[in-house]
Amino acid sequence: MILFDFEYEPARSLPEASALLSRLGEGARAMGGGTDLLPKMRIAITRPTAIVGLSGIEPEPPSVTAEGGLRIDGLTTLAALARAPLVTTNLPMLAESARVVGSDQVREMGTLAGNLCQDTRCLELNQKHDYQFKAKCFKRGGECCYPFPNNRPGRCWSVYMSDIAPALIALNAEIETVHAAGGRRLAVAEMFSGQGIDPISLEPAELISAVITPPLPANFGWGYHKSSRRGGFEYAIAVIAVTLTLDASRQACTDARIVIGAIREKPVRVHEAERVLVGQTIDDALFAETVNAAVGEARPLRHHGFSRSYLIDNLRIYLRRVLIRAVERARGHASTT
Repeated sequence: MILFDFEYEPARSLPEASALLSRLGEGARAMGGGTDLLPKMRIAITRPTAIVGLSGIEPEPPSVTAEGGLRIDGLTTLAALARAPLVTTNLPMLAESARVVGSDQVREMGTLAGNLCQDTRCLELNQKHDYQFKAKCFKRGGECCYPFPNNRPGRCWSVYMSDIAPALIALNAEIETVHAAGGRRLAVAEMFSGQGIDPISLEPAELISAVITPPLPANFGWGYHKSSRRGGFEYAIAVIAVTLTLDASRQACTDARIVIGAIREKPVRVHEAERVLVGQTIDDALFAETVNAAVGEARPLRHHGFSRSYLIDNLRIYLRRVLIRAVERARGHASTT
């Protein structure tokens, strides 16, 4: 139950929604499906003075861009994203990442833009502190980080847990935004601040209108894995997304993007691990070296009851499997598509 009052303003378009957010001020929040905002309101993590409703805006269907990539409306529901023929055919990794989000009910309500703009999570943060007779944590305006009590004041190590963001970063996707002062286009990776207190670096009245992916090259392969307690129903233990391109002989890697999610304040792209992989002939020793580099670079935070050593072991096992699947797909093995 939400025990406070707020205004509700429905919007008929994203430009109108952005204008409403600007007019209503700092306490206003946009809401599409509400699967992130409403639970936060219920446990008083946030108390908006006004909500601008986006659910009345009809999203455009996915389309092919002039360059040969895809343009996907930010208000597309996760369920629609997971089953859209253009997405399942051209970007199966993105469809897979949408398929593992939450429950059927969450996917029917939650939107692509909302999933990207979700807040970070922590066991101490995402429940009512008065149930525990505890003072508020840093992110709620208090004076203690309970999971990491030695953190300096204001440093929050809550974890960003989108299942879709790592896949989009691995696909080198961009977002288009709408803002009262003018929209912009930027890489998905650039929308994250890396700060647990305020993880999304968009302006207060800036809304994601679309996600744009580039065309895929020849000999392209992908791999994706989400670890969770109960399949897709839970938030992730860790998310791994890999894209790579092989040379004409399909024996050596010419390009790679490795992104690990749900382990830190933002998705982590492990550049050093990518450099280990690129330019080398694919074999088991190269996989092992890449995995070692990735684990050392990712530096996972313990979260939601999972120790750092457990997360490292998880990444070691599943990153190797994901790399193998990506190479098999790049080599055109039908059994892995």
